Amino acid sequence: MYQFITFALATAIVALLLLLGKKQVKLRIRLLKILAILFCTLGFFRQWMTDGICYVINGGWFDGVYYKATDYLQIILRWGYFSAYSLIPLAVFTKVRVIRNIAGYVTVPFAVLSAVFFDDFLHYFTVSNPHGLQVNTTLRIALFAIELALAIAIPVLVHITDKHVFKVTSLAEWMNFAFALVGVAIVSVPTYLPQAFFGYTDLKPDYFSSFHLSWLAATLMVIIILYYLFRFRPYQDRYALCLFFVLSLFFHYNSMYMMGFTLKRLPFQLCNIAAYFILIAAVFKLKKFFHFVLLANTVGTIFAMLGPDFGTGATSFFTVHFVYEHALVLIAPALLAGLRIFPRVTLKSLKPLLIGFTCYFLFCFVTGTILNGYADVTGERVNYFYMFDLDLAMKYFPIFTFSTNYFFTFGRFVVYPIVVSIVYVGFLGLCLLFYTAVRLLYRFEDDHLALRASGIELFEKITKKPSRRPKQFVD
Repeated sequence: MYQFITFALATAIVALLLLLGKKQVKLRIRLLKILAILFCTLGFFRQWMTDGICYVINGGWFDGVYYKATDYLQIILRWGYFSAYSLIPLAVFTKVRVIRNIAGYVTVPFAVLSAVFFDDFLHYFTVSNPHGLQVNTTLRIALFAIELALAIAIPVLVHITDKHVFKVTSLAEWMNFAFALVGVAIVSVPTYLPQAFFGYTDLKPDYFSSFHLSWLAATLMVIIILYYLFRFRPYQDRYALCLFFVLSLFFHYNSMYMMGFTLKRLPFQLCNIAAYFILIAAVFKLKKFFHFVLLANTVGTIFAMLGPDFGTGATSFFTVHFVYEHALVLIAPALLAGLRIFPRVTLKSLKPLLIGFTCYFLFCFVTGTILNGYADVTGERVNYFYMFDLDLAMKYFPIFTFSTNYFFTFGRFVVYPIVVSIVYVGFLGLCLLFYTAVRLLYRFEDDHLALRASGIELFEKITKKPSRRPKQFVD
């Protein structure tokens, strides 16, 4: 029955928008944009709700319970469907062929299969699970049916409206489709997939172990490779690539709430809040706001990646979440800056950095102090911006141990003014060092571009033929 409702709703959406006729194409496109935003909104809130899939572990013990087998069909369906949250809005708001191809010829089939196996999804949505928001079953069914119907209808309408057809005879079309699909599949891995496929392990990755170093190297290689592949591409292609990573980051981060809401998981850490800040900056193209994000959030991410908090096993939900979230927080702003979606940072960029970071720091300081003051009531202590766990801070920076001797209390609240000052000044200092490094990278890029242009001119002079390689960036 649920399958019939989903397909009927998808058919109705397609039919209603097509009935607008050729004279109302602009209205149809406007409605498609609204529906794309609605689809992402439904997906965003669905990640807050209970979902037992995160406990499907292949032949392993977790929290005293042994999970015998993995529902591979469900995992693969979710893997294929997860990319819809990034690709469907991009297919509507941009006209990049490869995105529309994957959205139409991969995402839609996975959405159709998800509708066919609606009952399997419902089983995981309604299991007895203490995590996530408990939602009325009828409402949960209705929301998921609407979401799947939109996932089917929107790409179909985009293809019909713009008469988009896959160029079967084009080798370039097939190659772009294949390479992009591999990249999308890797970025769109659900946080519970490694644990489901490979089982849970208590083996915790050590600092600068092979696991840690491979993660750092892979993240850096992704940035470098994509920069060189896209630096001379049209603006729309570059912007769509960046938005794909921005949207993927947003939904990857929010998938954490499948494991439930706690004070510690509120997005107040600099790396966590980046999922929201980068999205706002990229979508609304806020230059000053992005410069704050680039200088502050990137520094926080680099710091976290060099000293990661791998608190659980290598394939566990939270380790995979940490790896994907921080990698994407680094990749997204790096590409937005490197591919010239935003202008270069200058000395003027330090002003929004100072203002933005000061506001953020004061918010974390006040909020953290209040919440820790009531920790005996809430049962949780928080460590926003890593200034409240003094044992951990002094473990990494023993030179500042003296600062813990100076504090004052008022009521149930405790403040360490020297510790707070050191964190504030120290982080701003790191941001200034990063700003200097970014400016040096700009110089390196300019020198490389000038050398490249000289090589092209020499080639043309010797061969008397125009080079196919572009000499300079064109926006």
